[in-house]
Amino acid sequence: MKKSISIAAMAATVLLTVLAPAAASGAAASAFTANKPLFEIHTLAGSGEFAFREGKGEESAFHQPTSLLADATSGSLILSDTRNQRIRAIAKDGVSSTLAGTDWADGEWNLPLGGLNDGKAGESVLNAPGGLAADAKGNIYVADTENHAIRMLDRAGVLTTIAGNGLIGSADGQAAQARFYHPLDVAVTTGGVIYVADTLNHVIRKIEAGIVSTIGKAPERAILSSEEAELAGNFADGPIAEAMFNEPSGLALDTQGNLYVSDTGNQRIRYIDFTKGVVTTVAGGKSGSFPGYGADEAYVSGDYADGKASDAKFNSPRGLALTAEGGLLIADSLNHVIRYLKDGVVTTLAGTPGDTGRVDGVASASGFNQPTDVTWLGNNSFAVADAGNNRISVVKPYAIPTGLKKGAAIQLLLDQQLVASDAAPEVTAGTTFVPVRVITEKLGFTVHYKAGTTVLTKGDLSYTLTAKSAAIVKTAAGQAVHNVTLPSPAYYNNGRLFVPVRFFAEEAGLDVQWLSDTGSVLLRHKQFS
Repeated sequence: MKKSISIAAMAATVLLTVLAPAAASGAAASAFTANKPLFEIHTLAGSGEFAFREGKGEESAFHQPTSLLADATSGSLILSDTRNQRIRAIAKDGVSSTLAGTDWADGEWNLPLGGLNDGKAGESVLNAPGGLAADAKGNIYVADTENHAIRMLDRAGVLTTIAGNGLIGSADGQAAQARFYHPLDVAVTTGGVIYVADTLNHVIRKIEAGIVSTIGKAPERAILSSEEAELAGNFADGPIAEAMFNEPSGLALDTQGNLYVSDTGNQRIRYIDFTKGVVTTVAGGKSGSFPGYGADEAYVSGDYADGKASDAKFNSPRGLALTAEGGLLIADSLNHVIRYLKDGVVTTLAGTPGDTGRVDGVASASGFNQPTDVTWLGNNSFAVADAGNNRISVVKPYAIPTGLKKGAAIQLLLDQQLVASDAAPEVTAGTTFVPVRVITEKLGFTVHYKAGTTVLTKGDLSYTLTAKSAAIVKTAAGQAVHNVTLPSPAYYNNGRLFVPVRFFAEEAGLDVQWLSDTGSVLLRHKQFS
């Protein structure tokens, strides 16, 4: 969900190669995605409970946080705490607070009941607030989803209704009389024009100078559901006046003032080019090609695939955000991942496709549960509204320990710890070797020597190797013997046996990277405690 507040530009990237200090093969797709192997997921706030509680970090609690907005002025992260009926903020010190919304009554399951009331914090009432955006003055706009209205929270903390009247409908005209149906997101231009993803009306709305108008063509497709005919979305690229959407739910304005749209029901990312007057598909299918649902199907079936944008597949894409280099971050909610569209290619940056996750860790090995929004933070990092996990997460590259500098010898890092050794790691034939003592002390292996061989064990696994031989014999209880051939053999140097660190680190379940800026081998536990 695009935010109009400016965020600081990206810092210099940490270039990754494989494990040896040699140039990586092939150019990185972008300066940002060059950091992908280093990305980690860290919980910023939220205990994971379905609850409401202020506090610092994981002391706080949320109930389906849906949208995010980075406030560059205060350094706070503003969020829609949707089922707690509140707009909240997480300050730079990690402490949460409420900006708008209150408990005025309990609904089903003792959950806070939504409502529609303007006023200051403690008086204002919302109903399932969704997407957030801000204008140049710092006013915050809210897609108040189940009030079918657009609200504004000013810098003084006063919430007002600027369009819609709480009733479901589809009506243009004066903002106070206009009607929406389940709007999920908003975006605001530098000139103050507001765009609305009017989700269940299947159109984009525009609010300018107090007048609401419709962008795109309202669909006329009806499907039979529970023996009743219901209006469903449709699809059409082409001239803006003829373009059609299916439950648009995420918006992002680019630097040219054009609009990216998460066309959720069509499993596509669309682009409204106001200068050219056309709508195109930029990811999830070929522009102009029909998505392929039948007459009685409400949506396109979701799927997952990275690669060329026209071949990429999504499953309920939601929130969008632009990075400093002009790429598009996508909260692919039902694939439980964050995707990235840049230069016609879609890449998964964080999360495990198809799996819900809750433990923090290396971004490719941990995950999310129905992430619904993403916002750019600068310095190669972004925040995620992890709605199903009731938490706010930050994805950022591995932080190099303070003071670590490149030296004459290769250094070995285990998580945030510099591993001390009486012999530095060595590179032989493109493979990094370390003294066997490092493997035994830091990776949990035990070692003993038998008939001229070295046997390393970890749990019910054993690895037998011989100096000057690239062959390793791997055995496990109840399994057949497995022979492994290494690129380079283990060897002795100054009375110490050197073994390949990547092989044993990966056997121990660790992630292995090479940090060229510091000349270091990085070993990380894939999931953090």
